[in-house]
Amino acid sequence: MSATRGKPKGVRMINEIKRLHKQGLNKSQIAKVVGASRNTVRKYLNTDERTRELAAPFSAPWSNKIDWEDVKTKTNDGVKLSHSWEQYIDLDERITYISFWREFKRRFPSIPIDLHKVYEPGQRCEFDFKGRDSGFGYFDRVSEEFIPCRLFGNILCFSQLFFARATHTEKQADMFDSLARSFEYFGGVPEVTGFDNAKAQVLRADRYDADLNPEFAYFCEVYETAPIAARPKSPKDKNLIENVLGVFWRWSFPQIKRQSFYSLSELNRAIKVLCDQFNDRVQRKYGLSRWQKFTTSEKSKLKSLPRTPYISGEWRKHKAHADCHIQYQYNFYSLPHECRGKEVDVRISGRSIEIYQDLKRVAIHALLSSSSHGRYVTNREHLPDRHLAILEQTPAYVINEAQRVGPQTHYVLRRLIEEASHPLMYLRRCQGLLRFKKRYSPSQLEQACDFFKNVSLVDIKISNVERVIQANQIPSPHSKKVKRSQSENLRGQSHWGQTYH
Repeated sequence: MSATRGKPKGVRMINEIKRLHKQGLNKSQIAKVVGASRNTVRKYLNTDERTRELAAPFSAPWSNKIDWEDVKTKTNDGVKLSHSWEQYIDLDERITYISFWREFKRRFPSIPIDLHKVYEPGQRCEFDFKGRDSGFGYFDRVSEEFIPCRLFGNILCFSQLFFARATHTEKQADMFDSLARSFEYFGGVPEVTGFDNAKAQVLRADRYDADLNPEFAYFCEVYETAPIAARPKSPKDKNLIENVLGVFWRWSFPQIKRQSFYSLSELNRAIKVLCDQFNDRVQRKYGLSRWQKFTTSEKSKLKSLPRTPYISGEWRKHKAHADCHIQYQYNFYSLPHECRGKEVDVRISGRSIEIYQDLKRVAIHALLSSSSHGRYVTNREHLPDRHLAILEQTPAYVINEAQRVGPQTHYVLRRLIEEASHPLMYLRRCQGLLRFKKRYSPSQLEQACDFFKNVSLVDIKISNVERVIQANQIPSPHSKKVKRSQSENLRGQSHWGQTYH
């Protein structure tokens, strides 16, 4: 008896039975050729015939009365399928919407096609975070509590070389640090970086033109990689990192769970070892490991790392003042006079302050200490020509307003504008002095300026002038005397002269 009798037949033998049957052999002949019984041959041939009968499409009786091509045309034009169903419901009241929908889908199936993406060496990388999972983290020796962590992953799309790292959060600082470390692990930077629409990367998501976070855009500019955000709610746009991050997690987490870690660096050292082992594993699809594919074809195609490392910073918006300066904390920094009166973007890092207008950097200065107050950092090239500045509207307006106050105020403010090294140098001070005419009175400001008319320009400060005004103790015309009405509950001043027995 043949060894194959009485056992389920494989796909290859079943296909051979069908092939011989198509060539005209009867069941006995087929049984001799394949070494099986006639009942076995009959079973698989009958099963094939029943399958074809069941595969024949069922058509509902009412479906032949409907012009399906017309329904298809209307659907393509934006008409909802439910509207077409309502038009044909008079033909047969038993036509339910779900039956109508199934018949339409059977006749016009929409089959989603996912094409395999092919990337050139050094063309693209994708990064993402894996959500929080219980058991992934470390124990803090001081507080004796478990600190949960997130898993960051970055992958080169051609070789699928993978980098992973644990972080405390998914915030911008952790993301920048992890992404920079992944580029160091790769030994270079790809042309394109793909990512999702998290707030650390994207301020406003859009299918065609996402509004990037300015700090993330600056990071990509430093590393010379093009940031391309995935479409909202489309994880298939970065399917490689989605898949590989899950594969790495399922493979590595059982090994991580068997160990205990007491710091983030200790946890990341263990992940680094697992990451190297993961990249050394041979992929059956290619017959090579990720490291082999990377070193032979992609490593030389990556861009070199930047010479100057990235330094994180914060972004703010400021309005440029008329004296060609912006104020940050208690100090002032200059920018080109063409930017006056306009809103500019300011980036503050640990060492410098950069000023941008329309995505173009127009000024950069060394950042002063936060303990210093009232200091000016001025680039002389940012200021307009001296003669042009005197004729400008703002200095001329200040001089005219000072003349309305009085001759002494006009003399002092004119000195601050014309005798300074540049007419805009003390413009803020002049504007601050003119405010005293409202806070106190024009006569008090005039009297104080008379005191400062022979003093050096450096000593004519807003605080000094205000102290002189307050020292003169001239009552302000805006102040009102307090009037008290008679009250039986008040004893009055005469009370203190009375004698009680």
